[in-house]
Amino acid sequence: MPAQRGKVPSGKTAKTGLVDSNPAHAVPDEAALLAYLADCPTPPDLRGLIKAFGITADHRRAFRHQLRDMADRGLITDNKRAITLAGRLPEICVIEVTGIDEHGDGTGQPVGDDLPPVAIHIPLSRKAGKAAAVGQQILARLTTTPAGDYEAQTIRVLDRQHKRIFGILVKADNGFRLQPADRGKRDSLVIRLNPGDVVADGDLVEAALIDGRGRLGKTARIIKNLGPSAAPGAFSALAIAEFGIRHAFPESVLRDTDGCTVPPLAGRDDLRACPLVTIDGADARDFDDAVYAEPLDGGGWRLLIAIADVAHYVRPSSALDTEAQKRGNSVYFPDRVVPMLPEALSNDLCSLRPQEDRAAMVAEIHITSTGDCLSHQIRRALIRSAARLTYDQVQAVFDGIIDETDCGVPHGTLHALFGAWRSLDQARQAREPLALNLSERRVIIDDSGNPVRIDQRVQSTAQRLIEDFMIAANVAAAETLIKARRPCVFRVHDTPDPKKAASLGKLAESLGGSFTTGQVLRPHHFNRILALAAGSDDELTVNETVLRSQAKAIYSTENIGHFGLSLRHYAHFTSPIRRYADLLVHRSLIDAMTPGASDGLGAMPVGEIDEISTHISETEATAAAAERRTIDRFAAALFETRRGEVMDGTVSSVTGFGLFIRLDDGAADGLLPMRALPDDFYDFDEDNQSLDGRHNGWSFKNGARLTVRVAAVTPVAGSIMLEWVSGGLQTTGKRRIRLSKQGRAPSRRSPRRGKAKDHRRRR
Repeated sequence: MPAQRGKVPSGKTAKTGLVDSNPAHAVPDEAALLAYLADCPTPPDLRGLIKAFGITADHRRAFRHQLRDMADRGLITDNKRAITLAGRLPEICVIEVTGIDEHGDGTGQPVGDDLPPVAIHIPLSRKAGKAAAVGQQILARLTTTPAGDYEAQTIRVLDRQHKRIFGILVKADNGFRLQPADRGKRDSLVIRLNPGDVVADGDLVEAALIDGRGRLGKTARIIKNLGPSAAPGAFSALAIAEFGIRHAFPESVLRDTDGCTVPPLAGRDDLRACPLVTIDGADARDFDDAVYAEPLDGGGWRLLIAIADVAHYVRPSSALDTEAQKRGNSVYFPDRVVPMLPEALSNDLCSLRPQEDRAAMVAEIHITSTGDCLSHQIRRALIRSAARLTYDQVQAVFDGIIDETDCGVPHGTLHALFGAWRSLDQARQAREPLALNLSERRVIIDDSGNPVRIDQRVQSTAQRLIEDFMIAANVAAAETLIKARRPCVFRVHDTPDPKKAASLGKLAESLGGSFTTGQVLRPHHFNRILALAAGSDDELTVNETVLRSQAKAIYSTENIGHFGLSLRHYAHFTSPIRRYADLLVHRSLIDAMTPGASDGLGAMPVGEIDEISTHISETEATAAAAERRTIDRFAAALFETRRGEVMDGTVSSVTGFGLFIRLDDGAADGLLPMRALPDDFYDFDEDNQSLDGRHNGWSFKNGARLTVRVAAVTPVAGSIMLEWVSGGLQTTGKRRIRLSKQGRAPSRRSPRRGKAKDHRRRR
């Protein structure tokens, strides 16, 4: 009869664990040994078993024979380093991360055909080098829980490349092939269907590579069918799966919103009579900020920036809070939004809808007529927005097209905002932040969910007004927490890497200016280059080049300032509906106002805040990549009907494998591969951002205007492949080659490949 786990089997001495009934052999019986192995959280080796059962030297040979016999009969597995029950996993194992559970930890499967397909819980580390993503493999140490489940502690991440592949199924003679959705992946893969797989030609799927060599190395199995690629919402669904974005709220999170109501006035300022207004895009659904301005006696302005009091509803350590922290931020796709908070909050109680009482955190800021801050304070209040305005309405009032009374607001409301903004704008110009001039791509979707066109939207005065009001409130929040000596999640932007900035020297020279890197860099140094390019054909290219030279803004408890805004103290405070960083700042401000408040930050260790800051910086980057990838796919879908069309474009980026061409003034980017350029042996000059032909004198530089033909379009990959028709420079004094009518050079043998690694040949 098997012994109980964790106890010495009956018939053995408690001291040695030897079998009393068989002292001649003095080895444990099979039932006792199997029970012991089942109870071990970490598989023992031979020495560990000998010690555990107190086996003397005279009986160790018999014990080894017993273990060998049990292994031959399939009862145990003995791999020399560890002895386990048959079917159990070894202590050190390679695990593939297959998903993220509702608690934010990983789930995985062991890698290897000889290992059982059991589920493994993986607590995900935030430490550098150990934060594995879905689809990656880790080397892990396995232990078992009291329930008999496996838990893996990451030793190291084995690969940085995801083995998950997303793509579209294409019907083949003997089944299906998978066309990867990654831009640049051209080879399709053989799909090995599992029993029960239901798929069709054109379906978007998530697949996993099957390890192997030769043909097996290009084989994959389906993990999940995401539906037809032509269905509305398919591109967003693909990005959600591809980037692992949490999009469904667990029931426990939704239950946390039940019974939520607007708080009473007690403990809050009553600002419901103040004609605050919200100003957002026409299609906005969550209004998390409202603004008001009035002149001060003696000059200057009193500003009120009211922000939804999300902290009142999202309490620390609740299911709602845990989910918000995991998401980190809302994700905005052209045809849908994946919110950080459930709609009961994001579109209702935390949305500052007009003529409804709402809880708010209000920053009151007094500024001079030149925009310098005189004083500021932040407090909790009840407000009632007087009107929901759009940027277009406010811009029309600013331009004198309509009167503010046409917007349904009290006389003077908007003109006071304009006056206060002009003062803030003076302060902005005085500190000289980075003055990039870039438009934003916006996909216009029809009622059926199909893309109609892509608009290029440049920031209007109405948008700049709200931006500058929000910046003022963010600075006030950071300075308030610094003064109160409370923890703060700062929004920091480091100075540019000198190596990246060095390439701007030649760019400045080409524009007739200079850029010296042997100095402490300030935003105004970059602004000089931007000013030289303003109004020229190179303006967009120069702006994007300067942008690429900058560091990325992140969240941190270490305040290093914000380089791009030219500010010493800066935090995100104005969008707690869609950013978790803002919620943390709100909680810390609540602690400063009301120590011990139940909805404050409390005694959260700085180390934990640091980990959260790292996490939300990562979720922000993931969201930006997913949004950008989806827009690329929509843009490619719009170009699908334009195959074969000849159009003009601008070289936006030069690489060692070809040119990226900006089409339709930035609505889309296409790749002009090196093989589609005039026949030559090309050198990639990274400093000058050019491809230069050695023999026939062709040269293609960043910013050059070319005429190209749309050769191929793959919407699911966001890929537009181009062919060269005309454009570029061909220097004199070198042998020219006659081009055919199609703009292609006649075939010829290319010279021997050079030794330099950056030398590339077209054919």
